[in-house]
Amino acid sequence: MAKTPAPQARPKRSAPRRLPEITEAMKSAAEEQIVKYHKTIDYDTREYPVEVLVKKYLAKLEEDDNELFVPDYQREHTWPQEHQSKFIESVLIGLPIQYLFVADVPAKEGRLEIVDGSQRIRTLADFVENKLRLAGLTKLPKLNNFCFRAREGPSRSNQPRNGC
Repeated sequence: MAKTPAPQARPKRSAPRRLPEITEAMKSAAEEQIVKYHKTIDYDTREYPVEVLVKKYLAKLEEDDNELFVPDYQREHTWPQEHQSKFIESVLIGLPIQYLFVADVPAKEGRLEIVDGSQRIRTLADFVENKLRLAGLTKLPKLNNFCFRAREGPSRSNQPRNGC
């Protein structure tokens, strides 16, 4: 007959640490510190169609002179295929997607450094360049295995096509 292991004793919970009382003087000092370091940030919000963003990212990418660029400190493109596909699905069904946050690069006039959104712009570019085959879609499952593959000519359509 096999022995049943003895139940392990639960570790005793230590009494919660009592935090120091925050005084009015501490609150005042904290507020002064916030005011001292607070900066007014000048920013502008612009909305561009996906096609424009992708074009600005892809144009002169090979020469490392594209208008919208991913700086070296950003991580590589790490989203798995299914995550990328779900992002494309969100775009296709019209869900709001987070803006790309960019910064002007004074030393490189006319160029915008992507501060937040490198995975999104790379996913969009891969899709438009037919490097991404959609997979794992739940809202648009009939598009699984499709790629972008825009047709040429007057009846051009930018809808996904089967086959990359």
